[in-house]
Amino acid sequence: MAKKMSLLSTLLLILGLLLSACGGGSATQAAPTEAQPAADTKSESPTAAPTVAPAEPVKFGVVEPLTGPVADSGSYVINGMNIGIDKINAEGGVCGRPLEAIVMDGKNDPQESANAAELLITRDQVPIIMGAWGSSSTLAVMPVMERHGVPLVVETSSSGKITLPETPGFAWTFRISPMSAMEAEASEPYLVSKLGMTKVAVLSVNNDWGRGAAQVFKEAIERQGGKVISEDFIEQSATDVLPQLTKIKNSEADSILMTTSAGQIATILKQYVELGMTQTVLTTGGSNYPIAVMGLSSKEIVEGTYHLVFYVPERFDLAGDPELAKWYLEEYKKRGLPEVGLGESYRGFDGVNVVAEAFKAVDCKADPVALQQALPKVTFKGLSGTVAFKERDGHQSRPNIYLVQMVDGKMVVPDFQFK
Repeated sequence: MAKKMSLLSTLLLILGLLLSACGGGSATQAAPTEAQPAADTKSESPTAAPTVAPAEPVKFGVVEPLTGPVADSGSYVINGMNIGIDKINAEGGVCGRPLEAIVMDGKNDPQESANAAELLITRDQVPIIMGAWGSSSTLAVMPVMERHGVPLVVETSSSGKITLPETPGFAWTFRISPMSAMEAEASEPYLVSKLGMTKVAVLSVNNDWGRGAAQVFKEAIERQGGKVISEDFIEQSATDVLPQLTKIKNSEADSILMTTSAGQIATILKQYVELGMTQTVLTTGGSNYPIAVMGLSSKEIVEGTYHLVFYVPERFDLAGDPELAKWYLEEYKKRGLPEVGLGESYRGFDGVNVVAEAFKAVDCKADPVALQQALPKVTFKGLSGTVAFKERDGHQSRPNIYLVQMVDGKMVVPDFQFK
């Protein structure tokens, strides 16, 4: 009996060994432990993709008004900038690295904007900044840039002071938007002869932008035989302009020159219509996008008004790159962004592309001095024309400037300005 049990045990042992040899243990193979790292497994799997660390982003700073009376304008600029960043990154980024913006709210307040720029440079270590929307804010930021030796790309501001060599920070500042003097120069031939602005009342925002525009347009009007008969400057937050409009209505003025944001222009025009006024209206400054003004008032209120703009969305032929302009408008609409923001969004798009081109020129080194030296060599065919900074113009680009008139809710580009 013992011999039979021994024989049975031997047979069972042999059967177990045979099953093991046939591969029965592969389904329970242990995963790599800390003592046996996953690297061993990778060596047995030639098809496994190696882990690649994401490329370090190329960062730059942005100062825009995201709160306060002109917060809408700041958000529109950011919308255009984001479209630009997404396009750049979808095409491989800059130097094979993603472009990334660090955005701070300057509130269109000079001190707040200067503080934001200071933080972007000292805390976030950005080598270049885009901003700061309003002229007074930009003028406050410029000394900060000079103190730290960091370049500034100005996307909106139009004060002539920005491009004066004696202005603190001038050497570090490069502007893509036109100064008011360029607007006056472009429109001077038809201010009196075509628009009939012979006796003009100025009604503008009380800051460097509004006062600067009033001065250069006054000079242009007077050179053409017209005359500025009154000047009124209102605070950025003002909502009651009936006293100023009543004075203009009762004067000899045949026209009104306005330089302020779209929101305030809409407020002025509502009260203009309320008073039954008929003077010709011309708005300047680039933040006066007439579709935005109409959106904040009505088609009837803006009917017949004139506006100087630097980008006409539907007129691809007027852009620096017609194909890019067509793509941009389609992309903007695809994203469901507000139509009223188109007239300022292009600033962010053109601005971020200028920043990207500057980075490419220095192989994406975070070197402020190298970027400063690269910016005068940058050329970009964008939505508002061809960006190219001219030393003789004070690091100033010369974008397109067009007169448009609102007719039945649409922007019409009068042909006489092309003759």
